[in-house]
Amino acid sequence: MIRGIARGLPVLALALALPVQAGSVRGPVRLREKDGRFRPSLKDCVALLEPLDAPVPAVGPSRPVAIRTVGKQFIPHVALATPGTEVAFPNLDHLVHNVFSVTQGNRFDTGQYRPGDAPRVRVANPGLVKLYCNIHHQMNAFLWVVTTPFAQILDGRAGVAFDRVPPGTYRLVLWHPETGEKAWVLTVGTGLTEGAWDLDISRPALEPHKNKFGKDYPPPADERDY
Repeated sequence: MIRGIARGLPVLALALALPVQAGSVRGPVRLREKDGRFRPSLKDCVALLEPLDAPVPAVGPSRPVAIRTVGKQFIPHVALATPGTEVAFPNLDHLVHNVFSVTQGNRFDTGQYRPGDAPRVRVANPGLVKLYCNIHHQMNAFLWVVTTPFAQILDGRAGVAFDRVPPGTYRLVLWHPETGEKAWVLTVGTGLTEGAWDLDISRPALEPHKNKFGKDYPPPADERDY
């Protein structure tokens, strides 16, 4: 049974078992458009706090993740999981889909599946997994497979807010599909560590890509009935 979309909470819940003697990391994040204006929303922005020399418990598989296909789109567009997590792709459209990834270490191919079906795959290795549909070129999504309990998708937020962080040195990673990844090294104590971080929009909303065979997709008119 699919239990819903696993986003930040299943991973972050593991942080509740960390020692009381811990700190917090907080601060605003801004997405700067090419014209210099700041985007009003942090939708699809991911924040990871990766320990460099701090004691952080290992994470096991998170609850099953569901990435739905609706209106020839993946929902959610960005999701979080941990190694070993099962990912389902419920087809809520009236047409056929074929989800695949050629990401090294997490390659998979669901094959074509019909409306109402929900093929499942299990992600094995940490990193960013890029997801596509072999039938519909405009469909793409991203799954971050993480090994830190400090992971957030910043939808509806103004910035990062990590609590109960054991003292030590961390790598703060911020990522967005249109900015790529940027990182900073932070030293966290038992109090509040504050900062402010900007990301620059520089990439297209839909990254150019081939189909699962490494070939170009057919013209859009040829896929209108699929």
